[in-house]
Formats: sequence, C-alpha cells, structure tokens
Amino acid sequence: MPKIAMFLTFMIWYNTYMKQHRVWYSPDPKISSPDTIHQVLMFGTLTEIKSLKKTLGLPTIRKLFLDYPKKVYTATALNFIKNFILTINSSIHEQQYLKNTPRNTG
Repeated sequence: MPKIAMFLTFMIWYNTYMKQHRVWYSPDPKISSPDTIHQVLMFGTLTEIKSLKKTLGLPTIRKLFLDYPKKVYTATALNFIKNFILTINSSIHEQQYLKNTPRNTG
C-alpha cells in the first residue's frame, strides 16, 4: 500500500475513533464557563476550537483563559494555544497552566 494511502487510512481511523471515544469532564457544562473553555482548548479538535471561537469570540475566550487559569496543559500544548490559537503576545504565568507543575499548597 502506498504511503499516502496508509496515511489517509490512519487519519480516517483516528478521526472516527476520537469522535467516538473522546471523553472530558467539566463540572459546569455551559459553553462560556472557564472549565469548558480550557477543556475544549486542551482536548478539543481544531474544528471544535474554531466553533468555540465563532460562538464566543476570540476576546471572550482570551479573557476567560487569562482570568481563570487551569492546570490542564502540557508545555507544547500551552505554547501552541497561547501563540497560535489565542495569539497572546504578552507573557503569562505558565506555572498556573502546566499540569506537571506543583500546585500552590501554601
């Protein structure tokens, strides 16, 4: 099987599997809740992120992202979301977003 056919077969399988098996949790399922915003940004597909941007608008998503940080991101995902999805040019306190950093216990 040619490489392109193998790639397309994998992508079809992956997209079908992810649509059926993707699971995430948000205690507040309203679309404008900070929990939902972070869950879609971290675990959603690009189509879902585009739909979120179209529904709420980029300024609202940026504000919720910056005002209510959640520790759900990997370093690479945070970099991609901050720089390319939300186009935030200012620095952020990454420790508040990275899931592999300690929580403030004091």
